[in-house]
Amino acid sequence: MKQVTIRNARAQDAPRIVEMIGLLAHFHDDRAQIKIEDLVFLCLGPTPWLTLIVAERDGQIVGYAALQRKVQLQFARRLMDVQHLFVDAHMREQGVGRALMQNAAEQATQLRCAGVTLGVMAHNTSAQAFYKDLGYEMSKEHGALKMVLRLPLQTAACAP
Repeated sequence: MKQVTIRNARAQDAPRIVEMIGLLAHFHDDRAQIKIEDLVFLCLGPTPWLTLIVAERDGQIVGYAALQRKVQLQFARRLMDVQHLFVDAHMREQGVGRALMQNAAEQATQLRCAGVTLGVMAHNTSAQAFYKDLGYEMSKEHGALKMVLRLPLQTAACAP
């Protein structure tokens, strides 16, 4: 396999990352609504909400991961959550996902995180096997329910 480089995303990567977000959403029977300016605002602007890393081979972006900092205050513990992991179909099983996940773990270690978390669909057994192979363990959420308060959405164009 040719060398794959993992690096932090840059603003000029946004069109390709938005394309890949659409492909990931489609895989999950969803439709991405994100636009380039939204991605720049959310991840690449002056106050990024997520950290994006990309896998690059021969000058082409072939995968990305979206990383979000988390904290468990009651345990005084920092965590890194992998919100997205995507690798182009023609690059799968070539170490790209593994390299992205390794970089995520390295960033978490540098930030003194106690661990890296992620969610995976129950039916996505190949992803579960991949993460288990990397050392991830299944954990239960102690019977917790996820609750969401929906707020009026501001687009990147009208955000503060």
